[in-house]
Amino acid sequence: MPTQKNKQVGFLVNELTASHLAFSLIKNLNNYNDESNTDTVLFFENASSSIIKPNFSIMASNEIWNFNGALISTDINTTLSLKKCFSPRKKIFYVWDLEWMRNPKGVVLKFEETIQAFSDESIELVARSEDHAKAIENLSNRKVKHIVENCNIENLIRITNE
Repeated sequence: MPTQKNKQVGFLVNELTASHLAFSLIKNLNNYNDESNTDTVLFFENASSSIIKPNFSIMASNEIWNFNGALISTDINTTLSLKKCFSPRKKIFYVWDLEWMRNPKGVVLKFEETIQAFSDESIELVARSEDHAKAIENLSNRKVKHIVENCNIENLIRITNE
């Protein structure tokens, strides 16, 4: 029996300021042409000005409590927040960056938190590239189910409906 299609798909980012992730995600969501009328929402954890003007809904992460579609986190911090959410129908960690391999500006990553983000079986892992998938599988001892390059919104939404 086919699963019901997600009519809501949310993306959870740390902030909307000047970063490759924020730019790619907002640009691709703005350009996304959807015939199935999927409602896309971009949730943010830290309030900031957006790198480019979004043509879709943006909300603070404290609004997730009432969101029942598929929710896609984009880094370790947002995935740890996603783990605590009870309402999303499907949870996905789109691993945009291998942040545990370096020390991002002003961020201290603890090994335990990193492993928690990657080890939760209820959250599906999606990598940005083949190389990222190999590194993720080596770190987490979990199989990466999908590879989606450059925030391809069509592919990400297809994954939410599988």
